[in-house]
Amino acid sequence: MVGRRGFFTSMGGGAVLALGACARSPGLEAAGTPVGAIAATGFAALQVNGATRGAAVGFDDRHVLTCAHVVASGGPVVLRRGLDGAEVTAGAVLRSRRMDLAVLRVPAGFLQPPICATEAPRSGEAVWAAGVPGLGSPVAQGVVEAVDAEMPGFGRGFTARMPVLMGYSGGPVVDRNGVLMGLTSALPGGGGASFLAFLTGADLDGLTARDRRVFVLCIQRAGAEARRLLG
Repeated sequence: MVGRRGFFTSMGGGAVLALGACARSPGLEAAGTPVGAIAATGFAALQVNGATRGAAVGFDDRHVLTCAHVVASGGPVVLRRGLDGAEVTAGAVLRSRRMDLAVLRVPAGFLQPPICATEAPRSGEAVWAAGVPGLGSPVAQGVVEAVDAEMPGFGRGFTARMPVLMGYSGGPVVDRNGVLMGLTSALPGGGGASFLAFLTGADLDGLTARDRRVFVLCIQRAGAEARRLLG
């Protein structure tokens, strides 16, 4: 997890805290929700140097996407598939300089690429996210807030209000049909409580906050950047 300062162009100034963290995959807990299909076949918990830092989603047959800040520390990256717990070590890691995005190479067929959105979200639209928090639910539900927001260093996407926790970074945000809309990236105004969560691995502030403002990197821009990186 990395603390940064930045702003939403549509919302004004404020501190930004990137999400990262500790321990479990949504697996069966996501079943029956719109994010269930991705959690079962296109989602993996991501570990760096043995510590769980966030999540990754399928991009194509041999690559997955995550947030760059999740793998910023370097070291071996291990992915654990959401439903069956199968593990692989990622190969090459390509990091974007334009946005909070990294592309990881994995064995063919490890994750299934999900269906991706082709249009921007609508204000008030229901969304679901999956992650790997140490404590709390690995599935969150919320609503789209600002349909077009930009954070320097993180990229362009949208904001939503939802109770995501540390460990959701790089994980999927989907609409009610399970279509991938973007990747959970950061919180504005992280504050002392979130810093304590970083130190202890327990996001106690997040467990009580039901409407955190979350920045989501839109999948259309993330996909275009990933294709550029793969060149």
